[in-house]
Amino acid sequence: MCRAEDGPEVVNILAVDDEQVNLLLLSGLLRREGVSIITARSGYDALKLIHQHDFALILLDVMMPGMDGFTTAERIRDDECTRHIPIIFITAISKEQRHVFKGYESGAVDYLIKPFEHEILKNKVRVFVDMHRQRLAVQRASEALAKTVDELRSSSRALSDSRARYQNLFTSMFNGFALLGCGAGADLREARILEMNPAMEQIMGRPRELLADRALGEVLPNMESYLRDFAAEVTRSGKSGLLESYLSDIKRWLRIQAYVPGPGLLALVAEDITARRMAEETIQERTFQDPLTGLANRALFLNRLEQSMERSRRRLNYLYAVLFLDLDRFKPINSSLGHAAGDKVLCDVAARIVNVARGLDTVARIGGDEFAIILEELKSPGEALAIARRIRHEMSKPMELNGHALHFTASVGVVLGPADYAQPEELLQDAGIAMEHARTLGGGKVKVFKWAMRTRAQYALNVNQSLHHALDREQFRLHYQPIFSLKDNTLAGFEALIRWKVDGRLIPPADFIPHAEQTGLIVPIGQWALAEACRQASQWEQRFALPKDFTMAVNLSAKQFTQPDLVRQLARVLEDNNLSPQRLKLEITETMVMQNPESVVHRLRGLREMGVLVSIDDFGTGYSSLSYLRRFPLTTLKVDRSFVSDLNAFENLIIVRTIVSLAHNLGFDVVAEGIETESQRDFLASLGCEYGQGFLFSRPLAADKALELLAVCGPRHAAGA
Repeated sequence: MCRAEDGPEVVNILAVDDEQVNLLLLSGLLRREGVSIITARSGYDALKLIHQHDFALILLDVMMPGMDGFTTAERIRDDECTRHIPIIFITAISKEQRHVFKGYESGAVDYLIKPFEHEILKNKVRVFVDMHRQRLAVQRASEALAKTVDELRSSSRALSDSRARYQNLFTSMFNGFALLGCGAGADLREARILEMNPAMEQIMGRPRELLADRALGEVLPNMESYLRDFAAEVTRSGKSGLLESYLSDIKRWLRIQAYVPGPGLLALVAEDITARRMAEETIQERTFQDPLTGLANRALFLNRLEQSMERSRRRLNYLYAVLFLDLDRFKPINSSLGHAAGDKVLCDVAARIVNVARGLDTVARIGGDEFAIILEELKSPGEALAIARRIRHEMSKPMELNGHALHFTASVGVVLGPADYAQPEELLQDAGIAMEHARTLGGGKVKVFKWAMRTRAQYALNVNQSLHHALDREQFRLHYQPIFSLKDNTLAGFEALIRWKVDGRLIPPADFIPHAEQTGLIVPIGQWALAEACRQASQWEQRFALPKDFTMAVNLSAKQFTQPDLVRQLARVLEDNNLSPQRLKLEITETMVMQNPESVVHRLRGLREMGVLVSIDDFGTGYSSLSYLRRFPLTTLKVDRSFVSDLNAFENLIIVRTIVSLAHNLGFDVVAEGIETESQRDFLASLGCEYGQGFLFSRPLAADKALELLAVCGPRHAAGA
């Protein structure tokens, strides 16, 4: 080891990585830290180098060919001469994987995840370099002290000088030192305290006067047996030893070096490493504990789940279960009350789950408002479902927060074990699938996973992935369902309905529109449908003498309707296709307009000022406010097919009559959808309903078939006449 000019000693750090560029980066970052970087390109090279130099720290890559970092660390720990060297793993492996557990088991004291902050690396290196220098100082002082003891025993002529030097070293040592009197093979508990320095007094928490000539077993009555075995081996072999131990009597972690300075003597040098151990425990907590709720995090949960799966393989009747819980409609809390309030809600939810769970169960927060529970040692599958229902019941209780009474429900998915899973991630994934299935049922439900759910989830994933390419591959088609006048049976327009053509078959909207809405793809898909419908209407307008009230109806999704530049988009589409705004009728749902009525009124006025017609689709299925309905600048109400299909039911008949009357009183015309029989058509016509569509007239038609219908029926020709 060398000493920098007028500065502290330059200590050695071993950097191990199979990539030369990474070694150069580490050398460059640390060259101003007063350290010497010695590099190795493999675990084998590292094992050779550690016996050739005195290293303060090892920076070790995990993923290396041949011998990986874990194996290298284990070899270093197995060697008595090198096990004291701290190891920091530098790796690209995510902390949320179980590799972190293996790393700590292999002997790592810390992890750095690539890419890492350079200052974090430098600060960690400084800590271990300082610790190494302190250890060297202690070692030199101990050696000098041992030499002094030898001199005391061998040379009476130098007694006074040796005593002075001994006293000086003894009192100035940074770490604690104690000299014990014990015979060969004697129990450490019976060893008597002959001498100790001020640093050891501080560690023990008592002055030397109260400890001198007392048996160590009296001072430390709860001494662990392995400490006695360690001391016995040192005195028997005469070789020095080193270990780290927690002494419960003084509540400290100590790094103890023991050696035999002479017959009947045992010297102990103790370094107080309590702060370092607490820091390591903090790192462990941050790695495996959710910082907000104090629950286990995803990494620890998966590790515990893997243990449960292994127990189920070894024990024939071992039953366990995994619950996956997600709060329904949690996002509005963050957006309305703030993230601090959201954090309080999550902590309250965590406490409620823990109160229901048993002591042997593992409760974890695995992300956002998602929680997971491992239920161990179940008597029956029914016990897991009973616990899931109790948790759901706890979630339904109102929560007081900042003067607000908050009400929640939670969707819970359950996987019952033992089950045939290779990895814990797969089991957790299926519990999440069951939770999503419970949510689709309206929330606040508990569902047990079935393999058919995974099939549906895989289908949904495939649909989502395929939708991303459907527009580029021109896989969407529009079909057009004719709309007829119920007064004279003339063709009054079409409704454009989207279809997805994949591998020669047409997929109906119900099978892909919900997925498009979830992913946000509904916006570009809707824009394409609007442009294509306007292009087709323009062509027909140029080819046929269409009457003034002939329209093309196009459905708008909620996301498309709320686009800030919707009016500008419509104006551009109409202009590009040379289509009159009065030809276009936009259909929006009743639920959509009632989500934010004030904003909807403003947006609808912009559309009507352009001349575009607006229709409320599926009217009667939502909860429209009549006061708002009167303010909406609409042109049409569309009666939902659920009312039309069963007009024999008295309540449906009354609803349809009311809707038609309401629309006329507000100045709107009415379109009834789902007309399948002549009696339905005749009844609606008798009420004064202006328009109708349904299988009685025609199914949705491809563009070429719609063109044929236009040519046959014509604007002035009666359907079926």
